[in-house]
Amino acid sequence: RAGLVLAHVLRERGHSVRIFERRDSFRPVGAAVFMHPFALNSLRAVSPTLEKQLLDVCTTIHTLSFTTLAEDAPSFRLDTLGDAKRVLGAPFVAVRFWDMLRALRVGLPDELFCFGHQLERYEQHGDADGVTLYFADAAQPPRTVRYLIDAGGIRSATRAQLLGDERIPRLRATFSVLPAERVAAAHEAVGGASTPGELGFVAGDNLSVVTMGLSDGGVMWSQTDLAADPTAPLYHDGSDAELRADLGAKYAKSNGWPSGVRALVEATTPADVIESTVAELPVAWRWGDGHVTLLGDAAHAQLPALGLGVSTAFGDVEELVAQLDRHGLSQKALRWYERCRMP
Repeated sequence: RAGLVLAHVLRERGHSVRIFERRDSFRPVGAAVFMHPFALNSLRAVSPTLEKQLLDVCTTIHTLSFTTLAEDAPSFRLDTLGDAKRVLGAPFVAVRFWDMLRALRVGLPDELFCFGHQLERYEQHGDADGVTLYFADAAQPPRTVRYLIDAGGIRSATRAQLLGDERIPRLRATFSVLPAERVAAAHEAVGGASTPGELGFVAGDNLSVVTMGLSDGGVMWSQTDLAADPTAPLYHDGSDAELRADLGAKYAKSNGWPSGVRALVEATTPADVIESTVAELPVAWRWGDGHVTLLGDAAHAQLPALGLGVSTAFGDVEELVAQLDRHGLSQKALRWYERCRMP
């Protein structure tokens, strides 16, 4: 996502760009994400056109609710998030990950993308000779580029080579995006309601649920099992029976879960579930060297916390572009970007 934005901006400034992508094609991926106003402000700063394209597929978040199942714990509801555009310059939004990727790709020619190129390592040469990239697939020949800006996320091979650190697994979670018709049918059968534009949190005993109501009536919901081994699969055979047994035991009415959550559980099938180890990276005080730098989660992967990952990545792009405009595409620009964005 941040890489797509940067590709647009670099091309507008006359630079030749190639995007090396580990996936074999541009296809649906991911669930949905939440973004802060500062993410859209950063996007507008580098490209008002891209901000508009992204907003066209986003749902504005106007309500935040937090519910705890324990009787003596607080619950609350805020209906003022809709004021964010007036107060902060942009709204809080939610968007399907695939919709975001498609919106940000518009205007980038197909020849920019090199699919099936999973970076394995790089080798820097002199100032004039740039960086040679080597890929995991031996059938892909090495490619030499002038600069390497790695926005490859928490699994960045560039970061692994540059710093030698490893991901820190913290939690096990699942993410699902459900279509509107299934959500509506489940609410009719089980009860409760899902409101477009509402971001909800429900906290149980060692189990937390996040819901985001999307503008078309669909819902993204995630569950985080705080007691589970973060590296062990929650679902082993991927069968509907296994999923139903697990979700049924966790979210039984007798456990106090509200009908709105139980309806989403009822509407979920194995094909909807994206299971993941939620991890973070150690704080790094070095993001680059020579003609190489890191961007987004590759630089500062953090635990999912109200969309800070994608939001800070757009902030990275804004700062990098500001330094490129000040110093040109140069090592000096990369080092100033890193100094300005490091915590």
